[in-house]
Amino acid sequence: MASSNNPSSLALVTLPKKKKNFYDVFVSFRGEDTRNNFTDFLFDALEEKGVFAFRDDTNLQKGESIAPELFHAIEGSQVFVVVLSKNYAFSTWCLKELEYILCCVQASKKYVLPVFYDVDPSLVRKQTGIYSEAFVQHGHRFKQDSQMVLRWRAALTQVADLSGWDLRDKRQSLEIKKIVQRIITILDSKLSSSASNDLVGMDSPRQELEKLLLLDSVDDVHVVGICGMGGIGKTTLGMVLYDRISHQFGACCFIDDVSKMFRLHDGPLDVQKQILHQTLGENHNQICNLSTASNLIRRRLCRQRVLMIFDNVDKVEQLEKIGVCREWLGEGSKIIIISRDEHILKNYGVDEVYKVPLLDWTNSLQLLCRKAFKLDHILNSYEGLVNGILHYANGLPLAIKVLGSFLFGRDISEWRSALARLKESPEKDVMDVLRLSFDGLKEQEKEIFLHIACFFNQVWGKYLKNVLNCCGFHADIGLRVLIDKSLISIDADGFIHMHGLLEELGREIVQENSSKEQRNWRRIWFVKQVNDVMLEKMEKNVEAIVLNHENDGEDDAKMVTIVEHLSKMRHLRLLIVRCPVNTSGNLSCFSKELRYVEWSEYPFKYLPSSFDSNQLVELILEYSSIEQLWKGKSHSKNLIKMPHFGEFPNLERLDLEGCIKLVQLDPSLSLLTKLVYLNLKDCKCIIGLLSNNPRPLNIRASHSSSTTPSSLKRNMLPKHSSLQTPTTHTNLFSSLHSLCELNLSFCNLLQIPNAIGCLYWLEALNLGGNNFVTVPSLRELSKLVYLSLEHCKLLKSLPVLPSPTAIEHDLYKNNLPAFGTRWPIGLFIFNCPKLGETERWSSMTFSWMIQFIQANRQFSHDSSDRVQIVTPGSEMPSWFNNQSKGNLIRIDSSPIMHDNNNNIVGCVCCVVFSMTPRSHPTMRRSSPSRQTYLGLEFTDTHGRVIEKSNTGIQVTLNDRLITAKSNHIWLTYFPLDLSSDLLNRTLWVDTSRYENDLKIEVKNCGYRWVYKQDLQEFNLTKMNHRNSLGGKLKSLAIEGEAQ
Repeated sequence: MASSNNPSSLALVTLPKKKKNFYDVFVSFRGEDTRNNFTDFLFDALEEKGVFAFRDDTNLQKGESIAPELFHAIEGSQVFVVVLSKNYAFSTWCLKELEYILCCVQASKKYVLPVFYDVDPSLVRKQTGIYSEAFVQHGHRFKQDSQMVLRWRAALTQVADLSGWDLRDKRQSLEIKKIVQRIITILDSKLSSSASNDLVGMDSPRQELEKLLLLDSVDDVHVVGICGMGGIGKTTLGMVLYDRISHQFGACCFIDDVSKMFRLHDGPLDVQKQILHQTLGENHNQICNLSTASNLIRRRLCRQRVLMIFDNVDKVEQLEKIGVCREWLGEGSKIIIISRDEHILKNYGVDEVYKVPLLDWTNSLQLLCRKAFKLDHILNSYEGLVNGILHYANGLPLAIKVLGSFLFGRDISEWRSALARLKESPEKDVMDVLRLSFDGLKEQEKEIFLHIACFFNQVWGKYLKNVLNCCGFHADIGLRVLIDKSLISIDADGFIHMHGLLEELGREIVQENSSKEQRNWRRIWFVKQVNDVMLEKMEKNVEAIVLNHENDGEDDAKMVTIVEHLSKMRHLRLLIVRCPVNTSGNLSCFSKELRYVEWSEYPFKYLPSSFDSNQLVELILEYSSIEQLWKGKSHSKNLIKMPHFGEFPNLERLDLEGCIKLVQLDPSLSLLTKLVYLNLKDCKCIIGLLSNNPRPLNIRASHSSSTTPSSLKRNMLPKHSSLQTPTTHTNLFSSLHSLCELNLSFCNLLQIPNAIGCLYWLEALNLGGNNFVTVPSLRELSKLVYLSLEHCKLLKSLPVLPSPTAIEHDLYKNNLPAFGTRWPIGLFIFNCPKLGETERWSSMTFSWMIQFIQANRQFSHDSSDRVQIVTPGSEMPSWFNNQSKGNLIRIDSSPIMHDNNNNIVGCVCCVVFSMTPRSHPTMRRSSPSRQTYLGLEFTDTHGRVIEKSNTGIQVTLNDRLITAKSNHIWLTYFPLDLSSDLLNRTLWVDTSRYENDLKIEVKNCGYRWVYKQDLQEFNLTKMNHRNSLGGKLKSLAIEGEAQ
């Protein structure tokens, strides 16, 4: 670095008051020495890189006074190059330039770069040799102003002390490249500093992009895509990156708004001409066809290191027509494509995709303050209003800039008025940008977008897919398109998120279609809208209603009056009611077009008798009062009996949880060969149907429509089926071959039917809280990832487990059930006192876990894919090489930090704990049941909890269910992408979150980094406890005898 910050003996020169001319570089040189060689080459190199340099023979206008104009040029330049040649000191003009340059540098901390051209730096520093001769002449000439001569000597000494370039015996072309590169680096740092007032939050994204571009790699051509929602700053980021790195390339181009060029001009040809002009500095207006332009680009750029950025590409065909292939460019070239649509980037074949994040709160606040106050802080009394604006913008830079600029100079009352207006009428400049993405959607994708905006923002993705599919939309591809176009996102837990401004855009679009003139009212999500529809008698136009507690904006006591008017909504296809409704009036019928109904606390005992359910796909009536008729419901405690299922051969889901009075489950259930989900939790009165030898049942001859299951999902097939009701005593589950999830917990079961072992597609099986002694073999259930046997008080042995090596499907799919609770991954043998604490059980389950990890290592994980094992046991396996007594242990991160060969695949944590009831069960009968918490938490060096890594034990710690002291081992496996969050953390086992009648004591905790070798070489001897089982363990196989 050649910055001169040293004190100078130079006298201060009064700077001219004239307006400055701004240049990047000012070169001070002796013309007769270097004008036609080194300096000329230097100016050419600077011009080629786009550096604006002052040149006294081209930048001075004829007739101007030379001295003042040079002073202005020096004052307005950012970097100074002083070419010190043999005759430099003989020129009084050069010495005056140098003196003035150093005065400017001292005042403004600019940069001076000395270049020693055929002269020894020490000669310049000490003014000896030919420089001494020059000063002898100056001494004689300026006897009357000896102080000026002394200042010139001091200036030469000062500049010679700076770090620079000695060109003697060196190739000038290489040294010029180094000089230009140093100048560009200085200018980039200054640009970054000066631009910081307008650019906020760009440093981190830019640095991430630079890493993805592999700038140090010169072996191949690397292509990176930038995507994100409208207004998030994709183009700005691309421009910042371009300004930052373009000097590293021999040729560069930034093609702005490719989409617009295709719409308004001769698209691909214009883009190719821009490429040629920007990279080669030549105009090619004579080119009139793509082939000629493509050949010229390929021929001229194939040996150059090129940087190309294409902004706002909205169709992959645009890139194909432009025809720039990575094979056409020289090694080390980089191509950046900016688009709102991630699918375009992947389709083109980019190597990496960078998704631009929203601004965090700190950067959002800084940007708003700069736009609204022209300051870096909030003005007094504006704090609450600023927070309101930031919540509204939610990190979107465009919205923050537009609103901040609009609010600049306005008083508090005007801010309040503007904020209130935003809630009613969004800012048009922002909405216009966001709407571009919506306008590019196909019709069905637009419908899905509007459904999410009006009804389903921040809901679980699997639930949303189900509802949309029920309504006739193709949700899988539709949601994928919206994600690719950055209109929605899905978080690690599978929840769908739409930015608040996009949500507002969607609702505004719907309201445009329901203007006062038209009043179409296709979608309703507010109580007020329901009332308006009724007053205007426009019920026939309504197609979708979703009323939530959080949306109604009314007091709960003022219930929605909707019942009677539903009968008039002839085109209603979607109905979700989660708020209290006024039950006055007569619900005479439902729309024949209804496909999905979800009504919490459905107030009637029956569904309308005239309801034609031919189009209905799913009906959910949570906590309803229904007793009989068409369809029942989970948690419908009054439900008594179920219908014949022959009319619904395409039924996929049946949820009867909490139907404690249900005594008759029609055996025609076995006809439902497409059933994938069955939940009978807490159905305590249907034991006879689940035995291996069921008692004879009364098979009704007619197809009654008096009752129906709680959750119905079927395809659009004819209502009636030719399936016949079984007349034998075939087990209920014998033909349910599609079943993926089965919950039979707390059903008072004395026996589990052997047919469960034939449910080959079963992924989740919950048998907890029952009274059986044994469980049939599960050897053939190769897809099983969740098994719960918790609170099985009479269980004496474990079933034969499937071999995990047979699991060949994506864990993420297993962890997203079709309906209901999200299943964890693992085995849960908890509070089974008859099993005892034999090491046999912990060995079996641990072996299953290790082999499961090995079988599924290749799959990607999300934040929920922590495999857990809970099993009886009182001692920690010696396989865990890091152990500690109590509930704390420090995680040693050195193994993973030094894992250069990527041998570590994850980390397994182990907790040994005991449970003891605090009081006798009879003393707790009058008190409500209470849950206990047991969780793994990780803290940093300051004791702060790292929420992302925390996980709780996936069993029910209920003081009513646990009546005797017991010991258990809890294992949790964190895959590698989650293990990185454990580095330099302290593992803390938390048991103190809730008060209850259950005492939990953590005896030991520990962990082990899991290596590939552990999985490959694992055998049960590694599970040997301190009191070794010796030969017993060696002969124990996973599928060994468990009965």
